[in-house]
Amino acid sequence: MSDYTASMFGNTVMTDFSVRRSSGGVVKESLRASAALETKALGHPTFENLRVGERLTAPMVVAFIDLTDFTGRSFWDDETEVADLAHAILTGFIETVSAFGGFPLGLRGDGLFAGFGPGFAPIDSAMALSACAFALDAVQREVNPRLASLGITPVQARAGLDYGRITFVRSGNNEQSEVNPLGFAANFAAKCEKQANSWEIVIGQGIAEQVPDATTFSRHEKSPKTYQRDGLVKTYNFYQYHWRRTLKFIPGTVQQINGKSSASISID
Repeated sequence: MSDYTASMFGNTVMTDFSVRRSSGGVVKESLRASAALETKALGHPTFENLRVGERLTAPMVVAFIDLTDFTGRSFWDDETEVADLAHAILTGFIETVSAFGGFPLGLRGDGLFAGFGPGFAPIDSAMALSACAFALDAVQREVNPRLASLGITPVQARAGLDYGRITFVRSGNNEQSEVNPLGFAANFAAKCEKQANSWEIVIGQGIAEQVPDATTFSRHEKSPKTYQRDGLVKTYNFYQYHWRRTLKFIPGTVQQINGKSSASISID
């Protein structure tokens, strides 16, 4: 996917959504070919061979890309249309993360949990932030006008990210198990996503320290987060990422990565 564009994201989402609507929710072969989550399990290949109870820890960028106000949408709208729309956009998110060298780790309701790395932290951070910015921009500019033309209420999206050590552990038993990514960075990225309003990206201190251009982010009005235990008090900052300022740098990024994971890229 060496020339991935916002228009291609829109085509993926709307083709998936349109086929599902016209088929009454029956998945056809043409849809299977474009739906990543139906053809390949989500996860990180480095950690998929863990045995039950086994764990590995590595520094990574983690991201949550989420559809906002989907609970309200599911209350008012037909459940089949809501499910098909969420499925289509999540398929686009999965495609985007992969195109930017990341790994779609799992679905969380109406959002995607993704990881970038482990590799050179500044590159993993840049690719993760670019992927989230690209996804939000593509939904807003490409998907929503097409939905509006069909008389369908546009969707809203947001994202949260952080960088830190993540422990992958296979939980369950020999019959049923799943690789579960755990760690402060993952938990804080989820909190950042919840702090973000629609069309916002909020990032934790860990990833902010990897971003060389401080003009692309500013401290969040609710920062810092305070943690207390046994009389010890520590704070952890989080920031508003001004992703629209970075959009001009995104074209060409996917061509440069050329299908490789961000973990495979280094700077000499």
